[in-house]
Amino acid sequence: MELKATVTAKGAIFEGKAPEIIQTALTSAMYEATQSLEKKVKAKTPVGVGGAKGGLLSTIYGEVERGIPVIKGIVATQSPYGEVIEKGRTAGKKWPPEGVLIRWIELKMGVDEATAQRLEFVIRRKIGKKGFPGAHMFERAFTESWPQIKGIFERAGFNIARELNE
Repeated sequence: MELKATVTAKGAIFEGKAPEIIQTALTSAMYEATQSLEKKVKAKTPVGVGGAKGGLLSTIYGEVERGIPVIKGIVATQSPYGEVIEKGRTAGKKWPPEGVLIRWIELKMGVDEATAQRLEFVIRRKIGKKGFPGAHMFERAFTESWPQIKGIFERAGFNIARELNE
């Protein structure tokens, strides 16, 4: 009795296409995950007196940095107030900077600028003493999105395996 086996090296993995296939699939997955996370962060971001077009919400962005072998998805804000709104301000800490609350006081309390300037000291002092809770919009969006993000990359893994075997 004689057994014979023939092995042929065919497919993308043997043709040197694997790195390109993997990079393309992971980049696509990262774009999808980043866009989804950005949308959820924006939905959880408090809309302040500047509204959606001029406040913190307008500074939140998502981007993908492509490199080899690392692909990085970033959802962040350029606003200096982003971290304060995310984490809140603990009691007994530094007061907010002078002048930054005037517009907020005018719009929230419906007062003129002169009254807002008089009220600002009192409000800054109270924020310094009592603090305020954070919105945790980035943290909550990431935690809630984790199963979806995981699914996006699991699907990408299956697509990679399928393409490598073709």
